[in-house]
Amino acid sequence: MNVVTVIPLSRGIFKDQLSYFTSSKVQLGSLVSVPVRNKTVHALVVKIEKVQDIKAKVKSAPFSIKKIEKIQSTPIFSPAFMDTAISASQYFAATPGSIIESLVPKAILEAYGEQKIPKTAHEPENTTPLKNEHYVFQSDDNERMSTYKSFIRESFAKKRSVFFCLPSAQKIERVYNSLEKGIDAYTFILHGKMSKTEIISTWKNILTSKRPVLIIATGGFLAIPRCDIGAIILDFENSTGYKMIQRPFIDYRVFAELYARNTNIKLIFGDMFLRVETLERETRKDLVPFVPLKFRMLEQAQKHIVDMKEQKDTATKKTFTVLSEEMNDLINYTKKENERLFILASRRGLHPVTICGDCGALVTCDSCSAPMTVHKKGTAQIFICHKCGNRKATEMKCNKCDSWKLTPLGIGSELTEKEVTAAHPEIKVFRIDSDTATTHKKAQTIATSFLNSAGSVLVGTEMALSYINKIENVAVVSIDSLFALPDFRGDERIFNLLLRLYSKATKNFLIQTRNAKASLFGHIARGNLLEFYREEIAERKELGYPPFKTFIKISREGRKEAVVSDIKKLEAKLTEYNIIAFPAFTQEIKNQYRMHMLIKLEQKTWPDPHLLAILRGLPPSFSVNVDPENLL
Repeated sequence: MNVVTVIPLSRGIFKDQLSYFTSSKVQLGSLVSVPVRNKTVHALVVKIEKVQDIKAKVKSAPFSIKKIEKIQSTPIFSPAFMDTAISASQYFAATPGSIIESLVPKAILEAYGEQKIPKTAHEPENTTPLKNEHYVFQSDDNERMSTYKSFIRESFAKKRSVFFCLPSAQKIERVYNSLEKGIDAYTFILHGKMSKTEIISTWKNILTSKRPVLIIATGGFLAIPRCDIGAIILDFENSTGYKMIQRPFIDYRVFAELYARNTNIKLIFGDMFLRVETLERETRKDLVPFVPLKFRMLEQAQKHIVDMKEQKDTATKKTFTVLSEEMNDLINYTKKENERLFILASRRGLHPVTICGDCGALVTCDSCSAPMTVHKKGTAQIFICHKCGNRKATEMKCNKCDSWKLTPLGIGSELTEKEVTAAHPEIKVFRIDSDTATTHKKAQTIATSFLNSAGSVLVGTEMALSYINKIENVAVVSIDSLFALPDFRGDERIFNLLLRLYSKATKNFLIQTRNAKASLFGHIARGNLLEFYREEIAERKELGYPPFKTFIKISREGRKEAVVSDIKKLEAKLTEYNIIAFPAFTQEIKNQYRMHMLIKLEQKTWPDPHLLAILRGLPPSFSVNVDPENLL
């Protein structure tokens, strides 16, 4: 009889490990089914002890040890992967089980349990020794893909497979088309939008291939136990898509690096403009350039910065207008030359915000206090909350001063489409945002129609960028609302977004802004990435932001009285860490009050064992986010 310690693979279980007994033969790393409360969950075996060796411990346990219900498979994952999962759980103050569950699709765990997937292939013979080398690669998309092609073929020649990690399913299709030529029989894709059957079939084909393979997948598939992987390429490294927005808030970039170190394989972080944190690590030689880093944008399109403060709507004599003279000229040029124009709006809807013209109060959602956005529904206009979906009529008075003088502000994608259509009725206008493209397939259909229509215009939010590649003309109708968010990564996000837009334009790139004197636009106009990096890193050092500090955000939501009380109690427990408590940017969502606490730690002092124990001991009503993308 043995006592087996397992890691439950479920995000709803806030225990690192649980113990069970079994008389059956079981091995470390095996997948088993165990009872937890009133349900059965998958679990991985991490420790096996004979009952006679721990008899006293078993007798004194304050609970009865249950029996394992089913041993579902022989060991699935390598010891290196298990060690990395445990290290990642400490870094993200999560349970090992929740980390593993974030890296292994549920369909795969079930397939292993039903023995639909073969045992992991052994490492092939005659492979070259591996070196633990971690690189950064900053260049335009075309140069990176060309270099990756050569690297992948060299890896194949050395009998090594490559895992190419991407932040979203949309990017996978484009990268696949760039890399698969000549090796399509050994190139596989995996992402969360595939069906259960497709995922299992692809996983099985990857494991049974006797030749090295190229796996192009999102971070949720990094656990695939292919033993001959010699490198992980993590491209579009600056994307927020690598960071989970729910528990356990894992950052796949961090896990990939921990895994690469534990398995002694190559790692390449690539992007057109790497994160400021990553570039800082290169300056202190923590990461090395794969090729010399490029900090200058090659001239491929004419850049135009339009100061909207100088624009005036001649029809209404007002100083606010959606389309500048330069934008209208670019639309006419696009039509005349039978080209294509993409216009970015930073928000969907007609107007992102509405204020009272008398007292200046913002129109907010009654349920969650988020700003309400004006949308058109049929012939009428309504307010819609993008946080919780609440709706209300626009025929209302100000909640603060009872005034009817409500003024919509800002430019949304819906308003942009309306204005372009009104000013240029002869031009075909398409729109991609989460209102018009509710599925990946719908977005692809709209994008294809746009690309096949010469002289047309596509209006869209940032989501549209995944569906277009190189086109002649690109413009930004409004981006100023993004500057208003109190986000310490805000300028970097805007700069990276503008770079991505510029990279898609072959002839003209136009930006409308009421903040034309911001240094960020000057860096874009000069095509100088290095100037922006130096300015940003100096400001972060002065303010004590990442990468000079490690941020840990603790959040609590619920009834306001309970939230405030619990936050104060936790503050008292964490006085040595100089914490800052503050309400969330959107204080209420569906009548649930939200507060955050911020802990700033010195670089490389995390994980701190004492603090980790406290954070892991918090009840489920608290959430812990290490290295948060924002503090909102």
